[in-house]
Amino acid sequence: MSSSVDRSPLIQQKQDPTLAESDGLRLWGLQTWLGLTLTLIVFAVLAWRIDWTQTWEGIRRADKWLVLLATLCHYATYPVRGRRWRLTLSRLHVGARRGRFGLFVFFYNFVDNLIPGKLGDLYAAHLIKINLGLRRSAALGSIVFLRMIDAWFILGLALLSSFALFHEHMPDSVFWALIIGAVIAGGATGAMLVSLFLHKAVPHWVPVRIRAQVQSFQSGIWPERRQLPGIVLLTILIWALEFGWMLFLGLSFGIEFTPVQLIFLSTIPLLASAFPLTPSGAGVVDLTIYGCLQAIGVAHPIALAMTVLNRFIDYWLHIALGILTWALRHKLGLRTWRMATGNEPDASRSPDPLPVSSNPHSSA
Repeated sequence: MSSSVDRSPLIQQKQDPTLAESDGLRLWGLQTWLGLTLTLIVFAVLAWRIDWTQTWEGIRRADKWLVLLATLCHYATYPVRGRRWRLTLSRLHVGARRGRFGLFVFFYNFVDNLIPGKLGDLYAAHLIKINLGLRRSAALGSIVFLRMIDAWFILGLALLSSFALFHEHMPDSVFWALIIGAVIAGGATGAMLVSLFLHKAVPHWVPVRIRAQVQSFQSGIWPERRQLPGIVLLTILIWALEFGWMLFLGLSFGIEFTPVQLIFLSTIPLLASAFPLTPSGAGVVDLTIYGCLQAIGVAHPIALAMTVLNRFIDYWLHIALGILTWALRHKLGLRTWRMATGNEPDASRSPDPLPVSSNPHSSA
């Protein structure tokens, strides 16, 4: 694909007041409320079965400085992911201040922790539209590309580490997590191949509106070749930080994981997070982390304490920080739902709500 792209159909002019009424996206519906209800039930059952006195004692004994270092490693991935996303969209010359994409990545992952079905990816594309004016379909194309890279990277490492640890008998939870990872990697790759097949021309019988969306999707799914080395290096840095997050968390409990164990513990739960019925696989990820720790021989009390602390930092703290970010959105210049009618966010208007149902028939 040529690196020169006509941005006129891709960048939607923010001065058009009709855009403020056409940026709807349906996130909150029956499936979301059912997902949240299921999540609360799962967490209630898990909480009921936990010995909180023993678990709290295990957490209290953890080295707090190493826990802090683990937390910093985990949250440091968001600005790096943002930088990588910006490189992926570089052919479209999307203007954004330094660090802006990191904020977008952090916020849409917060939303992904609240809604099931991986709708957070759709919201990520919507977030780019309302803040930068880029078509949702173009932004979604870049997300599919990044999902493909991460999926194959994680799946490859998860397969190698799983077979190294369980070459005789693989636990069922690990097996199904690998299946989920294969489905995600295959699906993202399929979308890339379809985009490649339709690269030269979209069939003339396709409606004009859909043809424009397909072409916009194509423009986002293929980054510039000169940006590929940077994208690969940033991907390696992201997963080095993720491994560091699990390494320091283990050390805080006095456990030194081997490299194979570290890769296994970092990748299998991430594959489980794609479980679609609960937000970010909530509940399923918790059980997977605990099961993986047990599978490599970590004692029950420590495995339970590590799982609770891991999920507090990764899931519950992220939700708390996401709510704080939303509360400060005007100060941060972050639009979270509706597109402004002018060039700059209007902090004086009524605060935009967290994602709620709006017009689902808007163009991408």
